[in-house]
Amino acid sequence: MTGPILWSLYRANRLFLNASNLIVGMLFDPEKDIVLVTGGASGLGFEIVNTFKRKGAKVVVFDIVVPEINSKNYVDGVYYYKCNVSNVNEVRNCANEVINNIGIVTILINNAGITTGETLLNLSFDKIEKTMAVNLLSSFYTIKTFLPDMLNIKRGYIVTIASTLGYMSPARLSAYGASKSGLIALHESLTYELGSPTLNTTGVKTLLICPGQLKTHLFEGVRTPSTLFAPEMDPKDVARQVLKAVTYGCRGEIKLPFYGNFLPIFRSVPWPIVAMMRYISGIDTSMKQFKEVGKISSAYVSEKASIMTNIFAINSRNDDLGENIIDDVGDDIIDS
Repeated sequence: MTGPILWSLYRANRLFLNASNLIVGMLFDPEKDIVLVTGGASGLGFEIVNTFKRKGAKVVVFDIVVPEINSKNYVDGVYYYKCNVSNVNEVRNCANEVINNIGIVTILINNAGITTGETLLNLSFDKIEKTMAVNLLSSFYTIKTFLPDMLNIKRGYIVTIASTLGYMSPARLSAYGASKSGLIALHESLTYELGSPTLNTTGVKTLLICPGQLKTHLFEGVRTPSTLFAPEMDPKDVARQVLKAVTYGCRGEIKLPFYGNFLPIFRSVPWPIVAMMRYISGIDTSMKQFKEVGKISSAYVSEKASIMTNIFAINSRNDDLGENIIDDVGDDIIDS
């Protein structure tokens, strides 16, 4: 009697698991998954690496700078590869080493990013190309490299770290904002190339994370427009949200903090209202004192230099005016 009952329970459990895999898809399992984080040696990437490693996962890092053993950014047990992710050949070579020595990457977290706080006219062509290559093109390279194996084993998770600035970009962040907008478009297109997210038929899921301003060196010196509505976020909190999302099998988009959910709607508002809100928030002056590698941005320096130039020009004009007045008075006295 108990045999048929147990068999029915096992059968029902199998059907439930199959339905769960189809509807929900994969969930993070530290025993099965290999996690790769680009730009994982510092900032948000470091916190993501640390968070997943504490859960017992195998974690791989691609970064242009590999932290030294016992340094504050070194996480014991993590596989570090010196890799310029904006170079497709380096990505391929490092990927082959990972697959041969560690295994198939099942969770890819594209996090690498750089920024510059200069106006478009002050940006060099090299900086524009480098920003787009690191922030945007690298995600194309890593996805094309690791996605085929994910599809073959029908297990994969592609997490894209974009930004709320991809929806509304401040002045002096044209290249950075454009790259993050590109990541949002990449995520959307890739999601539906893998099939409707309603049913997970390929076994590979996508997730987009759009955090606001983080307390990292990436935006050192930047004044957040409003600490009430747009507070600076601790990268540890964002890393915990990423882990929580893949543990629960989330997909779609997660915007942090709460105000980020309104930015796509904000873009549809008539431009005079947008202009007024941008002025009130101070978003377009927040990058004036951005520091790049410990230095004040050239945009800020050039602006201050321009002000000083104008002051000296005015003083010079005043001096010339004073000399002309004296000369005129002197001529009048002589003529009289």
